[in-house]
Amino acid sequence: MGKRILVVESGIPVVPFEQGLLLRKEHELFRASTAAETLEKVQAIVPNLVVLDDHLSDMSAREVVRKIRELPGGKHLSILLLGGDDQPVEGVNLTIPKPVVGADFNLACQRLLSIEARKDARLLVYVNVQGFHQNNMFLCNSLNLSASGILILTARKMKVGEAVQLQITLPREREKIKVVGLVVREASEVDSRLNSYGLAFQDLSADERERLRAYVEEERTRNASLSQ
Repeated sequence: MGKRILVVESGIPVVPFEQGLLLRKEHELFRASTAAETLEKVQAIVPNLVVLDDHLSDMSAREVVRKIRELPGGKHLSILLLGGDDQPVEGVNLTIPKPVVGADFNLACQRLLSIEARKDARLLVYVNVQGFHQNNMFLCNSLNLSASGILILTARKMKVGEAVQLQITLPREREKIKVVGLVVREASEVDSRLNSYGLAFQDLSADERERLRAYVEEERTRNASLSQ
């Protein structure tokens, strides 16, 4: 499945033309030319990768990255900086120099998208989840679960970029896991009369992340032993 990539360039294109065509074929490609437009699109589409030129007309690259990371949808995406000076920019995952070489650019994108895609092992599991939005409670169930996110089924309609409070009840545990989930995609591949959404966890504590990771690994090990 393709990923969402936001390419930010001001003025003369920095990303090689042939590489832009390659990304368009493999992934969903969006463009922005100013910092303001970039921040709007990060909130609207929640991209998996932002390719950022180091020279924008309305803001420095360092400031753009800082503002992206402050957004709910910008905390966990990957950022590839094109150019940059000798001082590393905090919040950037990878920097490649100008002039941008097509092969280097393509390899950098593949690397960052691959890292993003395999953050945590996911478990196909049914657990009870309560959602809360604007003081209204709604029920949902999980289709899969990891230490970084969850795929849910619910009768409620939600939008990409919407943040909701979640309370997850793991089997054999009394204490619920309470976390903010950001809707990052509508899972149209799921065949159901209910609505299905992928949510990324936003403020999970280290202890609760470890609880989720331990549960996923325990269930994966148990399922593997049962199948032998």
